Amino acid sequence: MPKVTFKMKKEFKKLIQLSIITVIFIGCVRHEPQYLPANHLIDGTYIDIHSPNAEKWSKMIHSDSQIIFGKKGIKYNESYIARVVFFPLKSRKNKNDFFNLIQEQASKSIDKERFIVIKSNFKLSNKRKYPCVIAQQLVQDKKATTSKNNKENLIMQIKALYCKDPKREKAAFMIGYSYRGEAINSNFDLEADSFIDGVRFSKYN
Repeated sequence: MPKVTFKMKKEFKKLIQLSIITVIFIGCVRHEPQYLPANHLIDGTYIDIHSPNAEKWSKMIHSDSQIIFGKKGIKYNESYIARVVFFPLKSRKNKNDFFNLIQEQASKSIDKERFIVIKSNFKLSNKRKYPCVIAQQLVQDKKATTSKNNKENLIMQIKALYCKDPKREKAAFMIGYSYRGEAINSNFDLEADSFIDGVRFSKYN
């Protein structure tokens, strides 16, 4: 069971912003990635985490506070990120307090000089036995880094599930899926839901 560390507290402050920013990592990967099998169960994790159920995904980061998977798209400027992040949480009385916290942090975290939020929607989810908030955003990235010396204006789709940890009182986690490219990905919701559903506490679902 991961401890709530200072590093995780810093992660929480940047959590929703990083839901957007981590897509940039893909454009900076220069070495040949080691691809994971589709829907692969990751060893040594606090929660059951499966890699996305598709080919050519690689594990980019694996630490106590987060696991990040990445994939390049068909075009040079397309990229995908799937991630699970643990973060500390002050004790909250009910699910509405948790919802308000997530929505409030979202409004504070986005770099308005770089990103234009086209659509944003937050709502409580009843798909799990513990409190969760589902967040969906459509964002324009005006300074998307697609290579060392190249920046473009691209569209980003983001879907994330934020949940209170059912095993620990003062902890929570985020399961996020993002796509960045020139246009809307029509399969995005199906892909995002598949990854989110593959991250669970089996005892509590």
